[in-house]
Amino acid sequence: MTVFGLSMFAILGFTYYATIEAIDTETNNVIDAETKGLVEQYSLLGLRGIANVIQHRSVNLKAPGAVYLLVNHRYERITGNLSAWPADTTTPADTDEAAILPLAPPEGSEWIHFRISRGEGEEKISRQMRARIIDLSNGYHALVGRDIGERERFREVMRATVALSVFLMTLLAFVSGLLLSRQMLRRVEQIAKTSRQIIDGDLTKRVAVRGTDDEFDRLSSNLNEMFDQIEQLLLGMRAVTDSIAHDLGAPLTRLKNRIEMTLRGAPDMNAYRPALKGAINETDYIRATFDALIDIARVEADAMRLEMAPLNLTDLAEELLELYEPMANEQQLHLEAALTETAPVLASRQTLARAFSNLFDNAIKYTPAGGTIRLNVTAAPKEICFVLEDSGDGIPEADRARVLQRFVRLEKNITTPGTGLGLSLVAAVAKLHRATLELDDNAPGLRVTLTFPRFLENEDQANKRPPEDA
Repeated sequence: MTVFGLSMFAILGFTYYATIEAIDTETNNVIDAETKGLVEQYSLLGLRGIANVIQHRSVNLKAPGAVYLLVNHRYERITGNLSAWPADTTTPADTDEAAILPLAPPEGSEWIHFRISRGEGEEKISRQMRARIIDLSNGYHALVGRDIGERERFREVMRATVALSVFLMTLLAFVSGLLLSRQMLRRVEQIAKTSRQIIDGDLTKRVAVRGTDDEFDRLSSNLNEMFDQIEQLLLGMRAVTDSIAHDLGAPLTRLKNRIEMTLRGAPDMNAYRPALKGAINETDYIRATFDALIDIARVEADAMRLEMAPLNLTDLAEELLELYEPMANEQQLHLEAALTETAPVLASRQTLARAFSNLFDNAIKYTPAGGTIRLNVTAAPKEICFVLEDSGDGIPEADRARVLQRFVRLEKNITTPGTGLGLSLVAAVAKLHRATLELDDNAPGLRVTLTFPRFLENEDQANKRPPEDA
């Protein structure tokens, strides 16, 4: 309200002073023009000529409110429409009338201001005048002026208008600000109330969106997305905790039982070695599970984003083929490839290699002997595709979304060694690289497609910038 009121006061004040200045300038220009005209007449016709001009203008007034006067060296009237030269009203009151001085311009100014009275009795009107003095030879003086009473009345009207306008606008600003602030506070209180309910444990609450697409709607939408993410993270954390308790409980129990059974038996060095090997295997499984969970957590926390750099997928694919070709040959699998020279993508080489390795491990693990594994890397105008196909049993369509979750293993794969975290890591890496992950039927087998956006030079710094909540 204060800012609005001061702004209106400044605007109206500027309008007031600009208008008054324009009126004063116009009045001054008129007086200056007439003064120059009289000076020219005096230079051509002398004192008698200027007296005739003043006499003529006084009798034949074309402009209402114009005053003219010609006086001698004693300021006695010679001609004009003023009865006498204006007196200096600043003279002390006890000064003798004969000693009252004629009005003269103040120092540093060319203008004089005085009042004259016209009419009689109740019709007598006092007028404010502004005039300029022309000093002639032999002590003679001429006066040219204009009535500025209208200007004074206009100024009073403007002052009253400005004051009333500022008052009304300030009142309007107060009422409008009060209503607007109450409306805004209701929205803020609604957001605060919903946030408090979520803090108290009700993760299903969401901020209402009115559909007006204003700032509060956009804020509410962002908060709802954040709450959805928080809920998913908490549910995922609970699922991880439950899965850890379930999946790691069995190997820990087996490890404990194996050690206890060995200790209960008679001391036998030949029995200790198999027991220790079994314990090491169980420990390796537990360690691999924890390592996979840590990798997934780091990827989901965007910890790898600062390590991203332009990477050619074709080069990485060639390295993986060279690495896994002996393993495929050992399992009697045919490893094929169709690699196209591609543009780079912005990626973390180590993280992406880990995800691709998980896909190769799964393909080799679940493809029977004599089967085929094929790797395709293709380029499109805006994206790069990494496609790995196998001829194994595949994944039923109903389970394709579920297998991307942690510790999910299909019934037919329970007997195969694994932690159930491989595809979870692949999904997290795809999200980190803003890639899309698709699982499709290869008839027979599984086709895994990772589609990456092309690397653009002007996006390099934006993608490398750490997240705000890092």
